[in-house]
Order: sequence, then C-alpha cells, then structure tokens
Amino acid sequence: MCCLCGCCESIVKLLWAVIAFAINSLITLVIIVCTVSFIVWAMLRHDAVKFRVQGAELTQFTFDPDNTNLHYNLSLGFSIRNSNSRLGIHYDRFDARIYYDHHRLAAASVPPFYQGHKSTVAVGTVFQGQNLVLLGDRGRGRFEDERRSGVYGLDVELKLRTRLMFGLVNTWRFKPRVRCGVKVQLSSSDAVRGSGFQSTDCRIHF
Repeated sequence: MCCLCGCCESIVKLLWAVIAFAINSLITLVIIVCTVSFIVWAMLRHDAVKFRVQGAELTQFTFDPDNTNLHYNLSLGFSIRNSNSRLGIHYDRFDARIYYDHHRLAAASVPPFYQGHKSTVAVGTVFQGQNLVLLGDRGRGRFEDERRSGVYGLDVELKLRTRLMFGLVNTWRFKPRVRCGVKVQLSSSDAVRGSGFQSTDCRIHF
C-alpha cells in the first residue's frame, strides 16, 4: 500500500512539474512574441527613423574630352533621426553609393556606430574620382541640360546592416536600404549661384 501511495505521489509531482514547465514555456513564448511584435512595429513605423540628405557640395562633375570618363567630387551630409523612445540602433554596416543616370559612380563606407533613442546623428561621406560612364543620346541630352543649368540630379543609396537594441537585448540583423534623389548645384557654376542645397528626405525599404 505504501509503495502504491509513493508511486501515486511521484506521478502527481511529475504531472505538476510538466504543467509548470508548460506554463513557463507559454509565458516565455508570449513574452518573446510580444517583444518581437513591438520591435517590428516600432521599426516599421514611417516616422520612427528618418534619413535626410542635409547638405551637399559638388565641386567637380565633368567628362573627359572623349566623353567617356566622368570626373566627380561630391560631399554629402546625412541626418538620421531616431524618434523611438526605447529603441537604440546599432549600424554595423553603413555603405553609401551614388548613381548618375543609373550608372554607379562610387561607394563610400562609414565606420560602425550606435545611435541612442530619441537622438539625431550626422554622418558625412565623400565621393571623389572618375568612372567610365557611357551615356546614350537621351542621357547625353540630359547631361548637357544640367551642365547649362549648373544643377545635377544624382541618386543616392544607403545599404545598411542594423540591429535594434531594446534595454539590454539586441535583435537579429536587419538589412534595410535607403534611397534618396538629390539635385546638387556645381559650386563653380554661376547659373543658379546663391540658391543653395535643399535638404531632401529619403525613403527606407525593408
């Protein structure tokens, strides 16, 4: 009889242990789901993180006499606003690229950095060099129009690798891309001197 009671007691303890484990696992799962949902919601908010080209200076943008090599010297200043009150952002990779008429001209990298919550960070990049750019008739016509006006249209792309930080917890890595279209006045141009650069908002793509 005692043996039977001891066996029943062991079974009851085992059942309680299984139930307790199941409850703890369920609570942990709910916490993880809620945390991930909050992080994703915070990340996907349109006004959560804003990228803006705050400043630009173009001191050279000319073709060689044979119209094949494009020489350029461009400085860009980015402003990144993190309006989240609880999330920080690790930028493990920050690569900037510029394009003209769908031709990639150059790339520049920024060392990794961390942005705290409710903060604004300024990031600067410089693109200088030359690249082979073969324009068609339409592209050549566009370049001539922009040369006369002194203002050139360029596309900027940022390739990022980021991690969000919530308290002491870091999330997995996200790889968003940021795209900006800017119009920059050539510094040596008198066509529209004094107009200055108009800051430009960028679009984030996850």
